[in-house]
Amino acid sequence: MLQLVYYFFEIVEPVLVPICFVFAWVLVVVFSWTIIMATRDTIAKAKQMHEIPCTKCQFFTNDRHLKCTVQPKIANTEQAIECSDYRQIKNPFASF
Repeated sequence: MLQLVYYFFEIVEPVLVPICFVFAWVLVVVFSWTIIMATRDTIAKAKQMHEIPCTKCQFFTNDRHLKCTVQPKIANTEQAIECSDYRQIKNPFASF
C-alpha cells in the first residue's frame, strides 16, 4: 500500500510544484485585491460620514442622550445629510 502512495507521488511531483506556485500567487493576488477593495470602501464611507452636518447645526446639543432637539432620530446619521431643519451655527464672536 505504501509503495502505491510512493509511486503516486513520484508521478504527481512534476505537476505539483507548478500547481502550488500558481496557487500561492493566486492567494497573494486575492489577498491584495481584498485589502485594496476594503480600503476603497472605507475611504468612501468616511467621505460620506463627513458630509453629515449635525455638529455644525445650531440645534446640535452634543449630549449623548439628546443629540438634536429638532430631529433626534436622525441626528448623526446618513439621513441627516438632507435635514430640512439644518441651521448653521452663528458665531457670536464674528465681526459684522
